[in-house]
Order: sequence, then structure tokens, then C-alpha cells
Amino acid sequence: MRSYIALLLCCIPPALFAAPPAQRIEASYDVSTKGVKIAEITEKFTRSGNHYRIESVTKPVGLLALFKPDTLHVVSEGDITAQGLRPQNFIYRRSQETLKNTAASFDWGQTTLMLSDRYGQRFEPLPPDTQDRLSVQYQFRYIPFLHEHKELVMHITNGSKIDTRHYVIRSREMLSVPMGTLETLYLSTPPEATAWKTEIWLSVENGNVPCKIVLTEDSGDQLTQVLTALSITQ
Repeated sequence: MRSYIALLLCCIPPALFAAPPAQRIEASYDVSTKGVKIAEITEKFTRSGNHYRIESVTKPVGLLALFKPDTLHVVSEGDITAQGLRPQNFIYRRSQETLKNTAASFDWGQTTLMLSDRYGQRFEPLPPDTQDRLSVQYQFRYIPFLHEHKELVMHITNGSKIDTRHYVIRSREMLSVPMGTLETLYLSTPPEATAWKTEIWLSVENGNVPCKIVLTEDSGDQLTQVLTALSITQ
């Protein structure tokens, strides 16, 4: 059955995808706050037939590595459908702060999501378009004509809960990151009562791979993630 589904996917006109299906993507990012680099992220997306696996490893650098050497390992795996990524399992693991470890298991047949964190296991209704916090970054590749959308609504789980994210899609703009100057689509969440905000810049020429992400906390503190290297194998 898997090979048959894979054959069907190969027969879907490429125009239905936002970007040509990739077999492998390797990306590296720097993470900084207040202008100081605090961590490095390496990510690897691999596709085998209609199955995908994404691994992300975040390692602290500089003073953070000295005082808080906590490595973060995140894995998302599941199927690739005509609508894009369909996660089956999500794992979020810290090497030291293990109380923050979480996991999610998607039962699409029963439309239930099993969440697992420090408070134990529980089940929640599973919205049909739900992504996990890692797969969502690669789902942008599979949204047809994303640049023509005015807004986007996504359900995202972190293993403890499901959040609903509303993104407003702005016009294209040029952006300089360590990897180079790229044409990007800019997405941001609408203004909140606090300073909280998520901003994402997607590299258009690289199939909507995120090249910059800025997370602003309620306090106004920011975490910035920028693309330093990228390799895509079709």
C-alpha cells in the first residue's frame, strides 16, 4: 500500500506543490538574543517514499554552554500526502531539563492526539490540519500559491497542548541573513495585548524554507534564529 500511495504522489502535478518535493534538506541556524549568539541548530529533513523524518539538534554556545549546557533534540516523523506533511509522532527531549520533555502521537483515524509531558498522558481532539512545532516549518513548502494568501491559520502542538496560530502574509521583501541576501515572504502573528509575536521570513527561491524567525515574548525579550547554511536535494 505504501508503494502505491508513493506512486500516486509522484503522479500529482508539480504545480499543486509550493515547491518541488525534496528528498533531503539540511539546514543550519544561529540563535541569538540581544545581539549575542547563544546556540546553533542543525536540522535534517529526509524523505523515503511517502514517509518523512525531521531531526533538529540545538546546542548552546558561549556563556550559555558554560552555565546551561542543555542540548535539545527534536524529532518529527510521519507521512507525506497531497496536502503536505501529516505527522505521526513528535518527540521533544532536553538533555538536562528533562521535566520539559514532551511527546505527541497522532491518531488520524480516530482524530485524537495523545499528549505526553510532566503531567502524564492525555488525549485531545485532533484538528485535521495539525502540525507539530518542527514539521510546521517544512509544511510551508506544501501550501500551494502561499504568496497569494492574505492570511494562514495553523494548529500546532508542542506535545503539551495545541495552539491555533493566525499568520498575516505580507508582500515579498529582500532579507540579508548569514547565508546571503534572499527574496522572502514575511509572515507575522497579529498584534496582541502584550508584546508577544511570532515573525517568520520564508526563502522563496528555496521553496519557502524559513530563513529567519523572531519570537518576541510578553516582556519584549526576543529570540532570533537566522539561516547560516542550506542544502536541498531534489
